[in-house]
Amino acid sequence: MRYFSDYTNYNHLNKILSYKVDTNKVKQHLQQASKNGATSQPQHDNLSISEEGHRALKEKMVVVKAKETGDIKKLPSLSSGYFGIMNNFEKIMSELGDGSVSDDFVTNDYSQKSVDALKVRFEKEEGTRTDTFDRYVNKMASAYQLMKDQIEEKYVSSDRQKEYYIAQDGSTQELTKEKELEMLDKAYETHSQLMATSTQIWSEMRDFKLQIVYHSSQKEDRVSSTKNQSTHIKEQAYHAFMSAINDENSELLKNETGSFNHFRLNLGISSFERNTLNSIWDYYANKK
Repeated sequence: MRYFSDYTNYNHLNKILSYKVDTNKVKQHLQQASKNGATSQPQHDNLSISEEGHRALKEKMVVVKAKETGDIKKLPSLSSGYFGIMNNFEKIMSELGDGSVSDDFVTNDYSQKSVDALKVRFEKEEGTRTDTFDRYVNKMASAYQLMKDQIEEKYVSSDRQKEYYIAQDGSTQELTKEKELEMLDKAYETHSQLMATSTQIWSEMRDFKLQIVYHSSQKEDRVSSTKNQSTHIKEQAYHAFMSAINDENSELLKNETGSFNHFRLNLGISSFERNTLNSIWDYYANKK
């Protein structure tokens, strides 16, 4: 994880400082020093810093000092940015699935109490598992909504301190609500792509097990058909994941007071496609 870059944002400092050089004074001083044989230093250039610029420069120097002393990881105002949000999202998903992930890389925004409260909404069920895909979609959408609400609440607080993150170009930039929400969207999309690909793989594996009963002369056509179908399944799954966090579904989640196990969001796919995705997930869920 990157905490600081050796790149220094001089453009940012130039905006802070209003720097004026009096070239005539410098020239006169040099001429006088030459006559006197003196080696005294030239007069200082005029340097004017606005009050806002002074504060920004002071904040910048705190970061620079932390880098020089090796305490940059301890700087509370420096956020881990996208990677921190991604780690938070993945840890929530792991906990909702009864998994265990280290706290080493989660941010201070991670709320164990809120996650525990959400976990209760996905109580364990005995017997044959059904609607496994829908259940997982609900977990993803709930985790996303929880983090979104926490980000928005943080920026409403009057005592919130400024935070900074390292941008891709190496510069240190102020963290904003818009930027954090953008990072959350990216983290959610990355997870959606991963799980859509997993759904495709599971579909191919299941269909491969079913197709072995066919005669060898029919097998080639069957494999080709399976690959085309699994590609379509990946697209369906990805579309369902991304649709789960639209405004309509956000309101549905907020208004639901009961269990999320069999709660159905509007995923923008047909009933047949939805049943197919659930059957793929149920097949492997019940194999455990």
